[in-house]
Amino acid sequence: MSVSPRPFRFGVISLGNYARPAWEDLARRLEATGFDVLHVPQHFSLPIAPAIPALALAAGVTSTLTLSTLVLDNEVTHPTVVARDASWLATMSDGRFELGLGAGWLPADHEVIDAPWRTGAERVDRLEESLAILRAYGDGPLDFAGKHYTVRSLANVPVPHAHRIPLLLGAGGPRMLRLAAEHADIVGITPRIRSGRVDRAAARSMTLDAVLDRIEVLREAAGSRFAELELHLTLTAAIDAADTARLERTADAFGTTVDGLRDVPTVLVGDPADMADQLLALRERSGISYLSAFEDVARRLEPVLNLL
Repeated sequence: MSVSPRPFRFGVISLGNYARPAWEDLARRLEATGFDVLHVPQHFSLPIAPAIPALALAAGVTSTLTLSTLVLDNEVTHPTVVARDASWLATMSDGRFELGLGAGWLPADHEVIDAPWRTGAERVDRLEESLAILRAYGDGPLDFAGKHYTVRSLANVPVPHAHRIPLLLGAGGPRMLRLAAEHADIVGITPRIRSGRVDRAAARSMTLDAVLDRIEVLREAAGSRFAELELHLTLTAAIDAADTARLERTADAFGTTVDGLRDVPTVLVGDPADMADQLLALRERSGISYLSAFEDVARRLEPVLNLL
């Protein structure tokens, strides 16, 4: 890996389903406690806030916190809408917005709005065209003619060069990894989800060896560009070593033993010093420096941030 590893960044994933004062308080607290990023995902089958408005509200009460979608489903929003909304938020937050985008993985989100559930290959094809539209947005009236999308003289608001929006692509399979190698600034290493839900097979696809294999695919595809990529991982658990019941439940979910959890980089075990050591070792081995977690796990990470 690089002699000088990237500094750590830590993000918190929230569903944003708060009343306004509590949502604003959460954003302020994350900034004050040293978290770098607030993420809001996009789902229609879950009770969740709309990502862009929720992040815009958080931007108004913070000054250093990065706002991020983790991730928007390309299949359910036209790329011109994503481009317009993302450009506006990036500009109004003084460049603190990060666009996370994916090809879609949850069929239930599509069922709710009666949207088609296309094959994985079709979804990636459509995402590739969307990326071309997103990158062209802001350079004057936009025209685009592709197999899946057509845009005719779209008026757009120029995005200041300093506010070029960092793009995070979640990637689990070889083709998405190659697409991320070409287009992304940040690559989220994700499970291989073939069943349309996060099941044991998906969990087993996140062993350390499997993650390292994905990073090697990314490295080969990116070539000299690999050094510019920031690598991201979502942490799923942070467990005290004495909590044997929770360790056993988590091990069962991953189809392994408690000892086998040592080979699952998304699960941290021990006291804060142990967890900090695990993350330092992970960064050294893989180059992953950007870690995010849902709120319940993130609360247990606060002392780890102080150590790192």
